[in-house]
Amino acid sequence: MGTGYSKKSLIEIDKLINEPKKEILLTGKNLSIAEIISTFNKSSKVRLTSDKKIISRIKKSRQMVIENVVEGLPVYGTNSSFGGQAARIMNKGDIEERLESARKISEGLVFLDVGVGPEVTPEIVRAAMTIRINMLMQGVSGIRLQTLKLLGSAINKNIIPVVNSYGGIGASGDLTHNQRVVSALRGLQGVKVINEEGIKEQSRSALERNGIPLLELDPKEGLALVNGDNFSTSYAVYIIKRLIEYFLIGEVVGAMAIEVLKGTNRSFHPILAKVRPHPGQKESADTYRYLLSGSKLAYQELKGHKLRTNGIKVQDGYSLRSLSQFEGIMIEKIKWSLDIITINANSVSDNPIWVPEGYTTPGEQPWQWVSGGNFLAMHMVEVMDMMRKIITQLIKRNDRHLARMIDMAENNGLNANLSSAESITHCTFKGVQIQSGMLEIYSMILANPVSTLFGVHEERNQDITSHSVTSGILALKNLELLNFSLVGNLLAVAQGVDLRGGPKLLSPKTRPMYEFIRSYSSGPVTRDRPLFVDIQKLSETLDNGLMMKVVRNKIFS
Repeated sequence: MGTGYSKKSLIEIDKLINEPKKEILLTGKNLSIAEIISTFNKSSKVRLTSDKKIISRIKKSRQMVIENVVEGLPVYGTNSSFGGQAARIMNKGDIEERLESARKISEGLVFLDVGVGPEVTPEIVRAAMTIRINMLMQGVSGIRLQTLKLLGSAINKNIIPVVNSYGGIGASGDLTHNQRVVSALRGLQGVKVINEEGIKEQSRSALERNGIPLLELDPKEGLALVNGDNFSTSYAVYIIKRLIEYFLIGEVVGAMAIEVLKGTNRSFHPILAKVRPHPGQKESADTYRYLLSGSKLAYQELKGHKLRTNGIKVQDGYSLRSLSQFEGIMIEKIKWSLDIITINANSVSDNPIWVPEGYTTPGEQPWQWVSGGNFLAMHMVEVMDMMRKIITQLIKRNDRHLARMIDMAENNGLNANLSSAESITHCTFKGVQIQSGMLEIYSMILANPVSTLFGVHEERNQDITSHSVTSGILALKNLELLNFSLVGNLLAVAQGVDLRGGPKLLSPKTRPMYEFIRSYSSGPVTRDRPLFVDIQKLSETLDNGLMMKVVRNKIFS
């Protein structure tokens, strides 16, 4: 599936994927990242395609499920038990007895509803429900169209199940998380939803009030609804959206650090990317040249080196000079991840599935069932493992920039710890640097890969697993650390700008960020004071998108 992300800059991608979509048409093959992000907002609506070819295939696969059950043909998870108990076949009795057994097997998956721990953010749940419908729309899973429509009605009425984070291993899909959605749609006792008013209540009462019938499962439908990696995919979209935003903010912070430290724009000379033509490196260098253009603090040396005063190094340290090389591969990985997520969101993630015409092998009759591993969330765990690593690298970059700004041996003439002359201790930003060290170490722990740590589970049946949601949970925590890391450096660069002579010396491109920082902080730190209030205020603007509006509309407009 061609997405074109590799040909766009991160700035262009950010604007593209955040373009709101009021209606999302689900066909099984055309769901975009922008549409998934739009589902985070409860004002968006989903609509199932009326394409006759797709509808016909959905109905045909459903028909084949019933025929297989009636014939007594053993079909995994349809008239058999699950996983390590797959040899337990229930295909005896007359037609009605066989169908009733198969229905009870679908209902029996309730044993998966064991989720505990922190609640999954409703935005992730809503998107996961949308992706689940899309994954089943290709018409090979044996699920009824009316069941998919019921799921869509819950989304459109903003009845979002309360799903807990812990319990899934990303092997047969996100079983625990998806089963909670099924339990909610069935109105099972004790299962809660966040209703249309944003209030928690019992699922049954919310469904009844909104005219949504309780879900009654047919043969195979229980498995079709739970046996996919749609929650993993939703986590990945939620995380990559935030990562792109934080990355772009981080580039602005990086450019301001260069200004405060009186670095040079010559480190981003076009020759470097021309003789080492990695596309991400070029994009990063282009961005830093743009951000530093017109600065009276950073050396403007694209035409040639200028003389330095005695004691000033003739080249910047690695964390300044090598930024485009350091960040370039991250840009490429983010774009690759967007492609992988898009493919996954438009794939059939289920087991078993039925083989329609056009998909058969030579000599194979169509509409026989096949068992495979399309539920395994390896692509999503690799994406999220990679994003966690990028987040940690960005936190380490921030720590190195802060270390240079507070160190008189490296900051080119500033006082120690970015302190003003009025500071009695000259330790003004020492606490922020200590905090930065804590964030770095914590983040390093959170960067460890999950995809290599799998064990053997479930009666030795699930002996290759992804644990993708686990990676997503860790990524969300790591993003929180990156938020605080960025904020600490934002306050530091603003303080450095004030010590250098004020925002009039900044590049016109970075000045809006300085103005934003000062509008949400208590101003320059003259006499030492607690900084946690400033940190918290600015942190909230990263969470609620206010800072990103400045980046989009005033810096990268």
